[in-house]
Amino acid sequence: MQCEVCGRHITGKPFKAIIEGARLVVCSECAPLGSLSWELKTPQPAKPTVKPQKPQRWQKRAAVKPSSPLETTLELIEDFGNRIRQARETQRLSHEDLGRKINEKVSLLKKLESQKMKPDNRLAEKLQHTLKIKILIPPSEEKLPKSLLTTTPPSRTVTLGDLIQDKKKQLEETK
Repeated sequence: MQCEVCGRHITGKPFKAIIEGARLVVCSECAPLGSLSWELKTPQPAKPTVKPQKPQRWQKRAAVKPSSPLETTLELIEDFGNRIRQARETQRLSHEDLGRKINEKVSLLKKLESQKMKPDNRLAEKLQHTLKIKILIPPSEEKLPKSLLTTTPPSRTVTLGDLIQDKKKQLEETK
């Protein structure tokens, strides 16, 4: 029998050693290089572990509920992209600097400034705080046509039928 470490012929009793994680049969000179006791243990059945599955890219994520009433009562201003860009340039920050400050990607900041993407309320709050600007405001009241305000009694709400009738009246007036 040969030593699996040095290759010498083993005279006497071979040693079973674990060397760097490998179970080897070694000679008496190589035995001190590892731990000397490995015995074949009966394998115990592995306990199945349940890992939480990540949603695939194509799967929709669960809707996140707003954490505070403020989030539902504020809306984004229309020119948020220009305001973000102007504030960033006023503070002489590059996209990279701002991204580092608020822990967001540069590509996201560029999309926000070009208004290709709208920030969620959490991100809008971070931008407001960092850039010292206001991009979340209380929602404005819906503006209804004046004709609807005069024809609809104040005790009931405007219905889809009311809107259709108003549109028909406007069309008749233009003819």
